Amino acid sequence: MKFLIINCGYTPIYTLMMKYNLSVTVKNVSLQAKKIVSISFIVTMLFPAFAFGKVKQDKYNYAKARVKYKQRHSGNVDALYADGIKIKRDLFMIDQAQMDRTYKADAIPSDKLYGGIWNEEFVHCYKSLENFPDSFRVNLNGFRIPTMGYVTSNFGPRWGRMHSGVDLKLNVGDTVYAAFDGKVRVRSYERGGYGNFLVIRHPNGLETVYGHLSGFIVDVDQNVKSGQPIALGGSTGRSTGPHLHFETRFLGRAIDPTRIVDFENKVCHRDYYIVDTRSFSPNRSGGSSEILYAKYSSRSHNKYTSGRVRTHRVSNGDTLAEIAQRNGTTVKKLCALNKISKRATLRPGKNLRVR
Repeated sequence: MKFLIINCGYTPIYTLMMKYNLSVTVKNVSLQAKKIVSISFIVTMLFPAFAFGKVKQDKYNYAKARVKYKQRHSGNVDALYADGIKIKRDLFMIDQAQMDRTYKADAIPSDKLYGGIWNEEFVHCYKSLENFPDSFRVNLNGFRIPTMGYVTSNFGPRWGRMHSGVDLKLNVGDTVYAAFDGKVRVRSYERGGYGNFLVIRHPNGLETVYGHLSGFIVDVDQNVKSGQPIALGGSTGRSTGPHLHFETRFLGRAIDPTRIVDFENKVCHRDYYIVDTRSFSPNRSGGSSEILYAKYSSRSHNKYTSGRVRTHRVSNGDTLAEIAQRNGTTVKKLCALNKISKRATLRPGKNLRVR
């Protein structure tokens, strides 16, 4: 057994000796410096693996890790360069698409189309416009139904005056949602008509009106997103009960919302709607209207909205058999188109699809 002479002041060396069960003789503090040097030499000789083994292992692991995670490229450099350009191009296109879907907070939606007119008081304030387009393509992507209620009253002449929208069933306090992205143009009250109402202009060229509200959630000049809560349903103004009066307008002129929206299925009939002179003619055929749409750009079709759509407004006393005979179809087809049974109760004012 070897004995090492160390200084009491060198605690780390002392601890090392105790850890490896070495016999340690502690001498006076006045030992010569050369004895301390010899201790260092002896420790080095006794523990060469301890002194250098861990460093070598760490270096080995580090080198191994670098090799393991080293990125290797195969193929020629030109191909890698082309891939990088493609990625940059795709990112640019994504950024452009995002910019097309949004507009600045202080910008006015469809400002050029509306001749720079932005009135915060009246629903129809565009009579001074002279250049009315012969046709206009309206993008209906992103539509959200304003409320989930069914149609209780349709567009057209009613009680000696023009009913410029559709009425949708709701309860007082129900949330009303924006139909499209847009900006609030009017937030007002009309005692003999709309009651509390909002007008929102949309980037697609339409304006939507929400009437008989009990409360507002948004304010004038506020940007809103499709499906965002904007108001609470009610029965203010000229109203016989709680409902939402909903209008779709183009340059101030009312369009029958059922030409654009399938309220039965809570979706738009098509991705696009073509506004032309026929869009503003009220339905005078006594309960049916033919709806024409733009050509569909996709090969996949919605079974509820493909082709030409024809609807019939149910009147008191109507039966499925009478409606089918009047429109040259069968009761079975009517039930399939409208997802109803042959014994379903027909509610007056309800629109049934007959084609």
